[in-house]
Amino acid sequence: MISKRLETIASMVPSGKVVFDVGSDHALLPCYLVKNGISTKVYAGDNKKGPLESALKNISVHGFNDKIIPVLSDGLNEAREDVEVVIIAGMGYHTAIDIIEKSDVDKYDRFIVQINKNADLLREYISRHNYTIIDEKLVFDGFYYEIIAFNTDYHKSYTSDEISYGPILLKEKSQTFVDYISYKIKTLENIIEQKGHDAIIDNQIKSLKNIINKV
Repeated sequence: MISKRLETIASMVPSGKVVFDVGSDHALLPCYLVKNGISTKVYAGDNKKGPLESALKNISVHGFNDKIIPVLSDGLNEAREDVEVVIIAGMGYHTAIDIIEKSDVDKYDRFIVQINKNADLLREYISRHNYTIIDEKLVFDGFYYEIIAFNTDYHKSYTSDEISYGPILLKEKSQTFVDYISYKIKTLENIIEQKGHDAIIDNQIKSLKNIINKV
């Protein structure tokens, strides 16, 4: 059974691409990609032998030894030349950025990145480097997760709203997105109730309500 978060990440992988899953752990995502015919070759990378051994067991149980290759790798250091799509999921912002910056980013068709919080910092990084956000998903799976796919094609800097909330998410305005913004408003209002009015928080609430009103 795969989580909704991982299933959503898998949906952002173009069909037929060779994938490198960084920090693959039990190789749940690689197995899903192969089982559902999304990818015929996936590298399950991890920088620790223990998780790689668990991954190998899971790969063997599914009979995917010829399609999923465990790789002992610190980030993308040991990524093979045929890798087209890189997945970095379930990590912190600084760890994810460190992996990206130590790689030859232009080699890959796309990065699919899900950091545990501060997705706006990731978008700011993408904007600062004039990269292109090519897909975004927002999923609720116990928590709200923002998943961002980008490549290194040139794009002009994104606006402050696009960095904060996502250029594609803003355009699509899904019900999950509305629920997420409403959740953020409620969280800030609770802080106001407990601690009293704060100019910065008041402005954040106003900004979020403006986003809701545009939906």
